[in-house]
Amino acid sequence: MLIEILGIIIILMALRTLLAQNREERLLCLNVIGFSMSAIMGLYIKTPFGAIIAITFFVTSTLSSNAIAYSLGRVKEEIMVK
Repeated sequence: MLIEILGIIIILMALRTLLAQNREERLLCLNVIGFSMSAIMGLYIKTPFGAIIAITFFVTSTLSSNAIAYSLGRVKEEIMVK
């Protein structure tokens, strides 16, 4: 039941990503997709190795979203300075 709910959330966020107007909205939706995918992996693969895969995916998607947000913040600051 939880996997189906997460699948619906991923589909809705994918559609919202396609319809989003600006980059920040798209990145927010992509973050939700990444976190949902790690939850699906953890729920579907019911072994300790599945948990390791889900944790690894969650940590790497968090790091990448933080790096993207930091880069966007720097780009906005540079544009404002010029």
